[in-house]
Amino acid sequence: MNLDDFENDDNLPPLLRRPDRVPDPVPVAQLRGPRKALLDNPVVSLDEDAASVVTGGAVEPVLVRKLAEPLGEAAVASLLMAKPVVGGTLYMLPPHRRYLDLDVLPDFVNQRWADQVRTAMDAEPSTVAPVTYKTLIDEETGQSRALFEVHLADRKALADAVTESMRKTYSAQGGRNVYTESVLQHGVKEPMTLFPVRVVYDDGVEETYNVAGDGNSRLVSMWLARTGGDIDAAASACVAAVIGPVDRHGARRPADQRAARAKVTEIAARVRRGLAEPTLTEATRREGHTLTFPAMVVVGASGEEEGSRLADLVAAKDDLVANLHVHVTPWTDGAQNTQGMQRVYRHARRNGLIQESAYTVLLGEVSPGLMHDLLGLPPHRLWSAALHQHAVLASQAWQMNQLMKQEFGILRADRQPISARLAPMALSAYRSSERIDQAVRAFGNGGTITDTVWKQPWELTTGPDALKVLNEILERAESGEADAIAELTVLGGTAAILDGYITRDRGSKLGITKEIAKAPFRATPNKLLTILTATRGGLRMLHSIAYAHVAADPSILPKQFHTKEREINGVLVRDGEPIVDKAGAQATIDYEWDLVHAADPVLAEAEIASNREKAATGKNGSSDPEDVRQRRLLGDSVKNARKAANTLARMTQTHARGRDIFGSPDGVEMLREHLKRVDEILVAYGPARTAVLDLDDDGGGDDA
Repeated sequence: MNLDDFENDDNLPPLLRRPDRVPDPVPVAQLRGPRKALLDNPVVSLDEDAASVVTGGAVEPVLVRKLAEPLGEAAVASLLMAKPVVGGTLYMLPPHRRYLDLDVLPDFVNQRWADQVRTAMDAEPSTVAPVTYKTLIDEETGQSRALFEVHLADRKALADAVTESMRKTYSAQGGRNVYTESVLQHGVKEPMTLFPVRVVYDDGVEETYNVAGDGNSRLVSMWLARTGGDIDAAASACVAAVIGPVDRHGARRPADQRAARAKVTEIAARVRRGLAEPTLTEATRREGHTLTFPAMVVVGASGEEEGSRLADLVAAKDDLVANLHVHVTPWTDGAQNTQGMQRVYRHARRNGLIQESAYTVLLGEVSPGLMHDLLGLPPHRLWSAALHQHAVLASQAWQMNQLMKQEFGILRADRQPISARLAPMALSAYRSSERIDQAVRAFGNGGTITDTVWKQPWELTTGPDALKVLNEILERAESGEADAIAELTVLGGTAAILDGYITRDRGSKLGITKEIAKAPFRATPNKLLTILTATRGGLRMLHSIAYAHVAADPSILPKQFHTKEREINGVLVRDGEPIVDKAGAQATIDYEWDLVHAADPVLAEAEIASNREKAATGKNGSSDPEDVRQRRLLGDSVKNARKAANTLARMTQTHARGRDIFGSPDGVEMLREHLKRVDEILVAYGPARTAVLDLDDDGGGDDA
C-alpha cells in the first residue's frame, strides 16, 4: 500500500507508518501467571507491587512470562538481558510493547537538570521535584531491590514533579529534544529503558511506577503528540492518566486499576475503528501512535559476588545510561558535573573519606540550621559551599582526585578541570540567586583553588555565630596560621565570587577607568586570591566581603584596605590599613575593579597605563587598524545575515509553520528597516564607483 494514498491533515507531518492494531489490556485477574513467573526467576529482585506494575503495563503479558521463565533444565538461565554495570549486573526484560497510560512516568528525579534543582540549603528551597533517590532496601531481609525509592510529601508533589520534568524536557536545548513530529509520522521505534520506582508519601502510603531512565524525551514527545503539542496540556494528560486525582488519599485500589485499564481499552477500540476507515483522522493518528511504545524494563540487580545483591542501583543506572549516550545527562555541562559529583561523594562515603552526616549536607538534604546541628558549622549556607571545597580540596584531595579522574575521565586533575566539575555542587545552596550562572563560571575558572587550599591540611571552624567565627578566622590568619588563611580564602573567595567581586577571566574586562564589568589587569580567580592572601590588607578585604555577605545588611559593605607599604600624596600607608577617600571615610568595594586594584595597586597602575596607550593608538588589543577591523566586522555580519535568510527561506518549504518560521511580521519589518538603513549608509558614505565591474557571487552556496 502506497503511503501517498493517505490524506494528511495540513497541520500534521507526512505519515510514514500506520499505527498498529493494538489489543485491549488483559484483565488484572489474568496477570497472576506472568507476575509469578517474574517473581520466581532467581535473578529478579522485585517485590510483589513492582512485579504487578511491570506485568500490568505490558501489551502481551504472555510474552513477559516466556521471557522470565527458566530455559530447559537451567534454573537461572532465561531470556532476560544481562547488562554488566559498575558494581554488578542489571537484568532487563528484552524489548516489548507497553501501554503509555499504565504506570509509566517521565524521569522526575531531576538528574537531567540536577544543576538547577534548589536544595534545602537554599534561601528559597524548591517546593517541587525531589532532590535525590536511592536504592530500595527490603526492611525484612535487609537486601537491596531493583527499585528506586523516592520520598515526597503527597500525590500532588508527585504531580508537580512530573509536570516540572515535562516542562524542563520540553524547553531543554531550545527544543531540540522534542520529537513530536516524528511520533506523529511513525510512532516510537527505539525502545525506552524503564526503572521501577517506589514513591513513599509522608503519610506512609506507597505507590510504584515505571520511570524513564533512557528515552525521556521520546516519552514526553508522545504526550505532546497525543494532546496537540501544548506542554501544559501534555503534562495534565499524563498526570490524569497515570497518577489520577492528586487530592486522593490512601493507596490505589483495585477499582482504580480497573478504571485505568478501561480507559486504555476505550482508546484501543477507537484506534481499531479508525484504522478501518479509508482515511486516517487526526485523532486516530495521535492516539494510534501514542497508545503503546517499545521498552526494556530493569527487573533484577545482582552484585559482583555470586548470590549478592547490587548495593548501589543509582550508580548502576547511571553507568547503564552512560553506555547508551556519550554523557549520562546530555543536556548541560552543569547537570553532568552535578550528577558526577553526587556519584563521587557516594563513592567517597563508601570509602570512608566522607562521614554520613557530612554526606547529607553535601547532597543539600538539610537546612543551614540542621547543618549546624550535625557538624557544628555556623548556620549559614556559605559554609555549605565551604564544606564542598573542604571535602574535595583539603588533605584528602589525593584520594578525591582519583575518584574524580575515574568518574569524569580526567587525565590530569588540575585546578581548571577540578573547579569546573565542583562548581555547580559547591554553589548548590545559591541556585535561587540571580548571579548563579556568572558565579558558576567564575568558580569553574580556577575558583578558590590556591596552593594554600589544595592538598593541604585545613579544617572549618565551628561555632553558632557566623560573624564571630569569621572574626576568629581573620585573627588567626593575620597571625600567619596557614589553615586559617586557607579557610579565609575559601569563605571570602566564595563570597566574592557569589557577590560579583570576582568574575570569570575575560579579555574584554580590561579597562582604564573604574566601572562595572571592568578590571585593571587580568587574573583568574585563584591567582587573584593568591595575591590577596599574601598580604594583611588582602586578608582583611576577603574577611570584609565574607562578613558583608553573611550579615546581608545594606549598611554593612565590604571595605578596601592597602596591601603595599608605599607613599601616597606624601603620606606613608602600610599593608592592612584602610583605604580612605578625601572625606576621610573608608572606601568600599563596589566593583570587581576595586578589589583587583587594591590587591596589587602597583601592577594595576602599570596595566592601566598600558591599556590607555593601546586605546590612544587605536590598537584595542589588535594589530589591525580600526577601519580594517570594522570593515571585516561589516562584511562578516552581512554574509552571516544573508546565509541565515537563505536557510530560513529553504525551511519555509518543509517546515509546518511555513513563512511564520521567520518570526512575527513586526520582527521581519524591523529587520528590513535595518537592512535598508545599512544600504542607505553605504550609498551615502561609501566610495563612488569609477568603473563598471562584473562582480560575481562568492560561490558560497547561500542561495535558496
